[in-house]
Amino acid sequence: MIHILDEIPLVAGRIAQVLEALDRLYLPACAGRGLTLEQRWVSPPVVVPGQPNTLWLLWRVADVPAYYAMRSAAGAEVRDFWDLVEEGGSCRRRHVLGSAGQPLEAPDVA
Repeated sequence: MIHILDEIPLVAGRIAQVLEALDRLYLPACAGRGLTLEQRWVSPPVVVPGQPNTLWLLWRVADVPAYYAMRSAAGAEVRDFWDLVEEGGSCRRRHVLGSAGQPLEAPDVA
């Protein structure tokens, strides 16, 4: 199992817009790409004037080959979603996580 944790700092007023775009643009094609959204959080869980909130999206794919297959199957809807996220000046970080007990060799990617 591979987990993917997206870290997206946002102005608090943009969280609803990004979640709506997630539901409309990104999620419909996820199952076909082997990607499942497990959880979404915001931190801090309150609006602090002048401070961003961070949206965290936790995804999973079956394994390392499924991760690379998911990336190569990304269509225009994926780019449209991330363009919308980034247009507000947000920079995102993606953390790809696997079991610490069994790190794997990188697969051959042609």
